[in-house]
Formats: sequence, structure tokens, C-alpha cells
Amino acid sequence: MNELKNEAQRRRAIAWAIALTADTPLEPEQYESDLLELYALGKLTLDQVLAKLDNRVQHILYRSQATQPLTAGQLTDLLEESRAWNAQYQITGLLCYCTSGHFVQLIEGSAANVNALFARIRRDPRHHQVLALSDRATNTRWFPDWQMASSEMDSPDFFWLIGYLEARGHNLVMPQIPVKDGLLLTLLAEFSKP
Repeated sequence: MNELKNEAQRRRAIAWAIALTADTPLEPEQYESDLLELYALGKLTLDQVLAKLDNRVQHILYRSQATQPLTAGQLTDLLEESRAWNAQYQITGLLCYCTSGHFVQLIEGSAANVNALFARIRRDPRHHQVLALSDRATNTRWFPDWQMASSEMDSPDFFWLIGYLEARGHNLVMPQIPVKDGLLLTLLAEFSKP
């Protein structure tokens, strides 16, 4: 692949490509735009950009409401089923369950596998009101060692978490409320990054 010689040439090429893809499914997402900016600055070659795009990790964070609160046994069964499916499709993530029957879940992996799983989750009759809070790509997994980590929460902590995650669009800073669960701290720290 021929590299463009200077930043001005690279920026013109990027602007042209973005203009062609504007308002189409091919329009760059934030992660792709960030990589293009690194290319424009000469910090990455096109081959490096393509390699990073091939290895990107898709993250979908969503919340939902159980059709009926789960018993401890049902939650265990759900986690075992999830872990088996996730191992087969290289999905990792975190499932937070509140005793009132609410879920927050982060799933991560290849875009194709994460999107297929999220479509499956949306059809699952065990819950409803499935709302995606975030859908983005990065270059790393946030829970690389967990086929499906889990955290159970009481209602006040859970609703504080939901409020924080839903308000993320307002560029809030990290919460000052003491969060003790290490998995939730990881989720909040990663979700708080721009």
C-alpha cells in the first residue's frame, strides 16, 4: 500500500473518504475516527490501522428488566448457559443482577459475535425493556479473563449504577460514591473514558 507523504495529504484523503461515507452504514465510528486521526498525524501506517480494525473489540452495554425476578438457581443456570455460549464464541463480559429483577450487562468480543449475541439477548423471553446504553469498539477487552463475570446488587446501588451509566452522555466524572466491587470499578472506569 502506498503511504501518503505528509499530514496534509493524509487529511485530504481522510476527509474525502469520510465525505463519501457520510450518513451511510460505512460512516466511521468513534474508534475508527480515532485510528484515522492517528494515521493523519503519521503515528500509524495504513497497514497498522487495518490491523487494529481487524482486531477491534466491540462492547455493548445494555440494561433490561426480568419478566420475573430470578431465583438463585435460575441465575446460576443463566450464568452457566451464558459462559458456555460465550466460550464457544469468544465473548467476555460482566452481568450485574439486582434482586428487584433488573440487569446491566456488558458483552465484548468481535463485532459479528457481539451483535449476534445481542440480537439473541433481545429475543430472550426471560426479560424485556432491553435498552442499549453504549455500543462502541476499542482495541482491548475490559474483562478478558471472564466468560461472564457476575455481580449481584441491592436496589439502591443498582439504581445508582443505572443512573450513572445513563447520564454518561453528559460527561460526568467518576462517581464519588464508594463502589467496592472490583468488577464494577472496572466497568465504571472503562465506561468513563471518552
